[in-house]
Formats: sequence, C-alpha cells, structure tokens
Amino acid sequence: MAAKPRPDELCQRAIDMLAMHGGNILRAAVAAGMPEASFRHTLRDAQKRGMKPTVLAPQPELPKPDIAAGIRAIISKRSASLSDLMAATGSSPDAILASIDQLTADGYNVVRSDNAWQIPRQAAQAAYVTGAKVQLLSRPDNTFLFGACGDQHIGSKYFREDVLTGVYERYAKAGVQCVFNTGNWIDGEANFNRYDIVAHGMDEQLRLMSSVFPKFDFPTYAVTGDDHEGWYAQREGIDVGKYAENVMRADGHNWHDLGYMEAHVELVNANTGAKAILAVVHPGGGSAYALSYKPQKIIESYEGGEKPAVALYGHYHKMDAGLVRNVWYLQTGCTQDQTPFMRKKSLEAHVGGAMVALEQDPNTGAIIGFTPTLWRYFKRHYYESPQTNSWSKHGAVSPQVRTVGGL
Repeated sequence: MAAKPRPDELCQRAIDMLAMHGGNILRAAVAAGMPEASFRHTLRDAQKRGMKPTVLAPQPELPKPDIAAGIRAIISKRSASLSDLMAATGSSPDAILASIDQLTADGYNVVRSDNAWQIPRQAAQAAYVTGAKVQLLSRPDNTFLFGACGDQHIGSKYFREDVLTGVYERYAKAGVQCVFNTGNWIDGEANFNRYDIVAHGMDEQLRLMSSVFPKFDFPTYAVTGDDHEGWYAQREGIDVGKYAENVMRADGHNWHDLGYMEAHVELVNANTGAKAILAVVHPGGGSAYALSYKPQKIIESYEGGEKPAVALYGHYHKMDAGLVRNVWYLQTGCTQDQTPFMRKKSLEAHVGGAMVALEQDPNTGAIIGFTPTLWRYFKRHYYESPQTNSWSKHGAVSPQVRTVGGL
C-alpha cells in the first residue's frame, strides 16, 4: 500500500525550514518539530510536487565559545537532548547545533543517539577496521621509500629534539616519499610521569610539539597510541589524533592523522595498480626478554587473510627488523632517553629512527624486497656525572654532548 501524500502546507513548511537552515536536514527537522525520518519523507513529497521555498535563509547563528564549553561539560557527563541543552544553556536550537558542530570539528567524539548527544569516555575503534584511508603510490621502478619513527614523547624532559631533527634531516636528504609515525608523539600525563614532563595539558603539549617538530614538504602520517596521548582521549572523550592534526597543520606542518592504534595503508603499484597492505601500529603490553618476541607474537595472532605485507610497530622503544609468517616488520625506536620508569623496569631505550625501502612485484602487489636502515643515537658519559640530574624529580636534564653511530 502506497504511503499517503503529505498535505501541501506540511510540504511547504519542510521546504521553507530546509532553506532557512542552509540545507541542514537535522536542524530543519528540529525547527519544524518533526522526526528526521518523517521530515525526509515530507521533503521527498515536496520535491516531487516541484515546490520552492517561499522564505529567504537568514544569516546562520555562529557558535559561541561559552555555549560550546557548557555543552561539552554537560554531554561529557551524560546524554542530553536538544531540549535539555536549551534549558541548561538558555540558547537557541541553532546556537546549540552550531556549537555541537564546532565541538566535532575540534576533535571531540560527539555521538548522537535517540535524538540526544553524548561524549563517551571509551576507547575508540581501531582505524584499520574501516579499511585503508591512505594510499602510497610506488615510484616508477616499483619501489617505495619512506621514513619510520615514533615514540617521540614530546613534553617529557627526556625527549631528544636533536635526534628527531637529525632523523628528519636524513629523510629529506634521502628523498623519502613520506614518514609513518607509530604513535606516542606526546608524553601525556599520568601518576608515574608527573615529575618527568615540562608541559602540562593536552593543548600545551601539542603546541610544544608543533614548535619543535621539524617542517618538511613530505607528509607525516601518524597513528594515535592508546596510552600517553591516548590518556587524554580516555579522560576527555576527545579524538586527540584529529586535534593534533588541526594544531600541526595550522602551524604549517604536513601532518596527517591516520586514526587510533592501528591503521592500514595501501601500497599501490604505479604501473599496474596492484596493491599490498602496510600496517602502522601502536600495540600494547610491556617489552619482552627478546627484541623480536613481541612482533613475533603479534604477527602470529593474525588470522589467515588478515596479515599485512609490512608492519611498523612502536610502543616498545626498540629498533629491530625481521620476517615472520611472510610479514616484513620493523620496530621504529624512539626519540626519548631512558626515563626513571624505564630504568626501574630495566628497559633499554633504542634512541633513533629508521628508513625503509620496499620492492613490489608489479603483477601481484607482493612485497618481495625489504631494506630497513636503522639509525641509532648514543650519549657519552651521560650517567657518569652526578651533575646530570638524570632521574631527578626537579629541574631539567642537564645537556650533554650527543653523538650518532658509536659509543
């Protein structure tokens, strides 16, 4: 049985509300006092009848920072409907909806369900679940060349700016296509690192990151770790990866958010279109007794058909490369000296970065060649002098002469 046509006056109201709200169906439905699904059906009837709006769209009401902050405070604690937010803030529907749009643009994980909004404090979905969001095209000779680094921990007084700068200068000299970052670009805040950080708060740490991170034309694609920067996501309900991208790009960095915890990149052959998958991963858990053990167990856990061709792993602050179950893997090291926490846990820090050259079979897309270059940075007599304040809970770490390539 066909649906009964809507009355002309109802259809005209729908067309007018849509025009008044700049084509935003959700806002127009709210203003018309209709459920969104019913509003869409009414619009279809109006369009079939060739109806045109009889009103001019007014200038949209811009979001006000104090309204957005108030809304964020409310929906961070509980789910709230439009009428709830209107009563709580004394604002118009347009101002509230504009503020919600602004919160989303700023990186807050605003979820709409049953005509109410909330910022849930829970782990985000791993980026790879929705498929690859980035493609890297091979060079004409069926090869790829990219940088690989991670675990900068900017904001920590043990962060090595000289190493990060040196590694990026090497990337530029080699002519890499891009850099993949395996996460933990800032140090975050927790009980065990409170004496180790020089910048407090997510925004302050990201501003510091923007000021010290090297600027080059080639892009950096970064995943968000579940820890360190991920602590802000868990506590504040914010998409810290998107927020970081906004901060970095506003300051002129060619920085791109790959998503949460694990992201997949398509390695596309420029001559044939054949593809392979590169995984950029910030895993979890502690370091193992052997360098290769963690990557080995991660790769062994992959189901058949889910294995990437190449995997880059951060988190463990180690540099190591190998081949497990036909997956080429690399641990990307760190640009943070051994911290008091690591010292207490007997964890070594492999300070440096890496560059990877791949060769691809143009017919199948398979990665048949994997050549990692690892750069390890060292420090001389760093722990021999009592004046270094290496693990002091007060003050900065005293600078020492840095070298690369040997003790």
